[in-house]
Amino acid sequence: MHRRHSGNYWSGGCGTEHGCAGGKKHTPITSEAQRGMFGAELARRREGEKGRMSGITTAELESHLSESRGKDLPKKAK
Repeated sequence: MHRRHSGNYWSGGCGTEHGCAGGKKHTPITSEAQRGMFGAELARRREGEKGRMSGITTAELESHLSESRGKDLPKKAK
């Protein structure tokens, strides 16, 4: 289970394997389009290029993508 501070904000990371940075709320991938954007960002970083999403770490990208693997997501978020 996740460690929480008052409210819905993480304090010092959530204590799970997906490596949330301290103070950030963990939001899952909700659509195929978002999964594609996260996958493209991770591929750019693995190739050594500068990423476009500056607010998320490579570890967070990997964890979000691993959590969404195998799930049937809608093409677009509502």
